[in-house]
Amino acid sequence: MTNEIQHIRAMVGFYPNWWYKNYGIAYGAKYYYDPEYRIEVAMKQQKLLHERFGDVGLGNPNPQPNPFIDYGMALVPELFGVETVFFDDALPWSVPANMSEEKIDSLVVPDILNTYPMTEIIKQMDYLEEKYGRVTGNINTCGIQNLALKLRGDDLYTDFYVNPDLVHKVMKICLQTIIPLANYVRSRTGTLATSVTPMAPPEMYITPNCTTAQISNESYEEFILPYEIELSNALQPFGIHHCGSVNNVVEGYSKIKNLKFIEVGPLTDLRRVREVMPTVFMNARICPVRMLQCTAQEIEQDVKHLIDTGAPLELLSIDAVGLDYGTPDENIRTMLKTAKTYSAAKIAEGK
Repeated sequence: MTNEIQHIRAMVGFYPNWWYKNYGIAYGAKYYYDPEYRIEVAMKQQKLLHERFGDVGLGNPNPQPNPFIDYGMALVPELFGVETVFFDDALPWSVPANMSEEKIDSLVVPDILNTYPMTEIIKQMDYLEEKYGRVTGNINTCGIQNLALKLRGDDLYTDFYVNPDLVHKVMKICLQTIIPLANYVRSRTGTLATSVTPMAPPEMYITPNCTTAQISNESYEEFILPYEIELSNALQPFGIHHCGSVNNVVEGYSKIKNLKFIEVGPLTDLRRVREVMPTVFMNARICPVRMLQCTAQEIEQDVKHLIDTGAPLELLSIDAVGLDYGTPDENIRTMLKTAKTYSAAKIAEGK
């Protein structure tokens, strides 16, 4: 993340249904269990992107094998026995276990390296290292509250008010599971960020905080912040991914003093983020629904608004991920071109 830039970085990412409906590329169980199939798919995707969007810098006409691991967002919940469902046109889904209070009370940190499906992932790591001399990619280790909801279900939100001790119990178990798993994965691959976002430095740990959009800042500071401070101390450099607006918890996030990166979703007040976190690198996401439904002119204005409100630009990037089948190619080109040309003009003005 250099201070000397000519324009901000911008990227797009496509949801599995875009790949499946456009090109018949399936993301079922085979994708996650067959590393050679996964590598072939990734190379095919790079070629297809270059053919379709090479004019805006996407893809690679001659990709080389990338021996990477992946398991979506489902691995950590499955360590606790949560059911995983695979789809050809969607990411794996962890079916919330809705554990009882008694089950949560008896919950312990799993024997991570000897519990399925981590044993499968380690087998794949060993295979890839032996064949290719290295293993890349990483595992989405799940955010603390994201994981807690997969274990307890929506009753967790009621527990905030009627059973806070249970909440702290499950949050602590989640924390104690995530840290050793992340450390092991980084020891094998050297990276942690790419399973959550391509916009952070790959060696950075990014905690996915998708579900904190559903709670108040008071609840965040009482039930999650203490554990995320521990997480940030254990896994440096540290960042946060947040799918939706961060406005409801921005005050709490600002109390993580060693935070290096934050990814914020649509409708976030970027100026407020800058006020409370002036030195934190920010990636601002464009809503995939707008990318699907809006005109190219509206997408252009969205990008310009993010650039205008996200300064300083050396601490800003933009992406649009989870793009659905049917998203107009014109919108993708407009998003990428506008991010480059408009930010370059703003930077030139400031020099």
